Amino acid sequence: MLNLNIILTFARQLMEFIQDATRFITKLFSNIHTFLNRFMPDEILIVFGIALIAFLAILLFRAVINKR
Repeated sequence: MLNLNIILTFARQLMEFIQDATRFITKLFSNIHTFLNRFMPDEILIVFGIALIAFLAILLFRAVINKR
């Protein structure tokens, strides 16, 4: 019974941590979007987001290729 309580407590704490992390990331991106939206419209932010994701993908692929 003690093992079950430990597992349940761990699972609850893990779920709370995941929810807190999700809220933090959501709030962070919301604040960044609100700040940048004062200077640029949404269309430009989308273009910059796509360019950033493409740049990160290129860096990832280069790292994988160079590792071999």
